[in-house]
Amino acid sequence: MTELRIIVTGGRSRNRREDYRTLEEDIRRLDAQRGDAAGVTIIQGGCPDGIDAMARSLARDYGFRVETVPADFDLHPDDAVEVSNQEMADRGARICIAFPNESGQSLGTWDMAHRAIAAGIKTVIYPQGKAKEVNTGEESEA
Repeated sequence: MTELRIIVTGGRSRNRREDYRTLEEDIRRLDAQRGDAAGVTIIQGGCPDGIDAMARSLARDYGFRVETVPADFDLHPDDAVEVSNQEMADRGARICIAFPNESGQSLGTWDMAHRAIAAGIKTVIYPQGKAKEVNTGEESEA
C-alpha cells in the first residue's frame, strides 16, 4: 500500500475561516478517495501561522502524519525558501494545495506551486477563495 502525500502551502496571512473550511474539505475528500493508501501525510513549511498552521491542525485532527520542511536561512541565506520548496516537491507528493495571499506577494507559495507543477504533481490553487485547478496530467483527486 502506498500512502497519500499532500503538499499544503500558503501565505501567513491566510487565516480566514473560509480558507480553513476549503482546506478541510479538500483533505477530507482526498482521505475518502485514497482507497488503498496506507495513510495520509501532510507536507508543509512549518510557519507558525497561516496555512501551514492550519494544515498541521487539520492533520492532528484527522490523525495524519505531518512532515515539516522549514526554510533554513542559516544554511541557505539567499535561497532558503526555494531550497525547502524543492525538497517538498521531491518528497513524493501526489497533490499540492496552494493558498497564495490575495496581495499577490506570495512569492514562496507561487514558487512551491510552480515547482509542484514542474514535478508533475497535481496542483490546486485557491487565490481569493476561488479554485483554479492546474492539471498536470495526474488523475483528478481534489
